Order: sequence, then C-alpha cells, then structure tokens
Amino acid sequence: MFDLLSHPDLWLAIARGIPVTLALTALAMIFGLALGTVVAVMVDSDDLGLKWSGEAFTFVFRAVPLLTLLYFLYYGLPNLSFVRHGPLWEVFFRYSFAIAVLGFSLNNAAYLAEVVRGGIKSVTRGQVEACKAIGMSEGMAIRRVVLPIAFRNSVMTIGNELVFTLKATSIASAIAVSDVLSNARAYGKIFSDNLSPYIAAAVFYLLMVGLIDVALSFIRRRSQM
Repeated sequence: MFDLLSHPDLWLAIARGIPVTLALTALAMIFGLALGTVVAVMVDSDDLGLKWSGEAFTFVFRAVPLLTLLYFLYYGLPNLSFVRHGPLWEVFFRYSFAIAVLGFSLNNAAYLAEVVRGGIKSVTRGQVEACKAIGMSEGMAIRRVVLPIAFRNSVMTIGNELVFTLKATSIASAIAVSDVLSNARAYGKIFSDNLSPYIAAAVFYLLMVGLIDVALSFIRRRSQM
C-alpha cells in the first residue's frame, strides 16, 4: 500500500509545488498585512465614513469562506464582460495563481486588520501625546510611532496568521494552482494511489510549519530579551 512512498519521483514531484506554496504564502501575507494595516487605521479613525468602510471590509471578508471567495474570483468574475474583456484580463485575471494571491490577500487583510488594530490599541495615550508634544502630526505619529509599536506587540499573532495561511494555501489547488497538494493529487491519479501522495504532502507541510515555528520561537525569545 505504501510502496509509492519509497519512490524518489513522488517526493520530487510534490516538492516542485513548494516554491508555489511559499510564494503564495509570502505574497498573501505581504499584501494582506499592507491592506490590513490601512483597514485597521480606517477602523480606528474618527471619520465615520472611513470607520464604517473599514468595518464593512473586515466583516465581509471574514464572513465569506475562503473557498467561496476563490471560486467567485476564479469562476464568477470572468462571466462579467468588463472583466473578461478588460485591460487586466491578460495580465492578471486569467492566471489562477494571481487570483489565489488576490483571494488570500483579501482574506488575510480582514483578519490582520483586527490584529493590527489590537496592536494600535496597545499604544498608550501618553505615547501618542508625547508625539504631539514634539510637533508630530497625527499621520506622522501613526507612521513613526504607533504602527511600529503595534507591529512589535502583534508579531506573534501575525506569525500565527502566517502558519494558518501556509496551511490554507492547499485550498488554492481547487482553482488549478500547482501547489504541494495539487501535485500530490495529480501524482495520486496517475498511479491510482489515494493515500501515499497525501502522506508525502503532509510531511512537506509539517516540515514547512515546523520551520516557521522555529523562527517564531527565535523571535519570541529575542523580543523577551
């Protein structure tokens, strides 16, 4: 039953999906954190329009299941003529990897906005008032003091979101992204083995998550020094 696990070709075939998985994870975290930071600042704003817009964004993209979002972007949007025949079709929307990055980034942004917002709330009023006392504008105080402190206080929670994103990238195989799970499924179909390829894929996920956990443990120790 497990003879296929001894074949190097199985491991090599699945390993070819690792760069795709890592790239999707990295891009989704980068864009998600950037957008999530903007949304967090909007939600924390005194401007009701910005506040409600930010809250609506977080509600929608936290409520919609990630797989549903990916299906909508990949299968639904092409049915709209302005998308199918628009300028972004050839350079973006026709590519499943690009759609996956967009979907994961929107999903991550909604969750990371709450994480960053919590970090912003951890900044004391005294620190903000000190910024104003030395002549900083509100925008400068947010960029130079509030957000750096918020990120530092939220680094472990952001790390947990990174682990979640890495594992969640397996969903991208549903829209034809050739990641670790997609390659495992394809190899299993070729050899009519629905067990060994998934065991191999699980091993790769365990290794990647393990490396992230080691890095997060190192960061935690450094932050406590």
